[in-house]
Amino acid sequence: MSNRTRSRSLILVGVLLIAALSPAVLAGPVAADPSVSVDYDGDGVTVANGTSQVVSGTADAPVGTEIIVRVRSTGETEPVFLKSATGVVTENSTWAVTFDFEPHRANDTFQLTARFENGSAETEADGEVVACGEECGETPPSGTPTPIPEQTQSPTPTDGPSAPVTFEENIFVVDRGGVAAIPIAFESDQGERVDEAVVVLGNESQSNYELEAVVRDDDDDGQAVLYVDTSLAGRSDETLSTSGGDGVRVVSETSLDSMIDPADYDVSLYAGSERAEEPTDVGSLVVQTQPTRTATVTTSSGVETGDSSGIDGFGLGPVAVGGVVSGAFIVGGALLAALLLRG
Repeated sequence: MSNRTRSRSLILVGVLLIAALSPAVLAGPVAADPSVSVDYDGDGVTVANGTSQVVSGTADAPVGTEIIVRVRSTGETEPVFLKSATGVVTENSTWAVTFDFEPHRANDTFQLTARFENGSAETEADGEVVACGEECGETPPSGTPTPIPEQTQSPTPTDGPSAPVTFEENIFVVDRGGVAAIPIAFESDQGERVDEAVVVLGNESQSNYELEAVVRDDDDDGQAVLYVDTSLAGRSDETLSTSGGDGVRVVSETSLDSMIDPADYDVSLYAGSERAEEPTDVGSLVVQTQPTRTATVTTSSGVETGDSSGIDGFGLGPVAVGGVVSGAFIVGGALLAALLLRG
């Protein structure tokens, strides 16, 4: 074999090795999925009916990531309540928040939800209030993870199940840009049926968005469904609509320059046509980030790949597309080798 032929063969082998090895070299480590957990012993979270009750946990997320924690009454707990607080992930992958449970009684139960602000991960746990002992202090214990940011607590006592207007469910989940449904039940109040209710969504000082509206049970069937179009919120006079036969009037709404942000928004309900001092029921509108949808292409071998229309539109098949994505264009490498051999 001549030196020239040997050189061409070595070049060919080198090109093919680079094309074959580049995907593994350039891919890099795969990031772990984010996760969040709550610390507790036994079957669930236990807090005393005292002021500074700590809920803590761990999270697989960068330092400073916000953790939104909500506790909502369950079972026969009266009055019902909803509390919210925000913690941050520390350098030790821990987080903590404090709640005031002093107004509540031993044996009251609740459900706790902890989630990342962007909704990428969340966890739930049952909880119970126990009697406050001698060491039920007003400040968090010294071993509590820090920092605990300023809390946004929203205890909301209500009139219980006999309230004249209530939500038929309390958590309303919708993708950003979608339409959320908020069902409302109208009951009798001292023998007279209530046919109007004030709904307050959000809090301008906390979430930069607030909407207040009056919903009317015009068809007198004891219920109404309020629809919230998150694609129009703050940017149109058609944000709200109701189920057939009922009506709604917007009292005020924050103006927005773009679509409403993904977040948890408090929803408060008041009986009558004016906002009262205390709500009769509370809920949460959870606006989630729209999921990323990737189209799939099935090859002749039955293997599904990601949407390759942007590249395959140039006439390149799935193998070529895979080479481009991984950083080693195998087809291009083969063409280069062929040109070198011809030389």
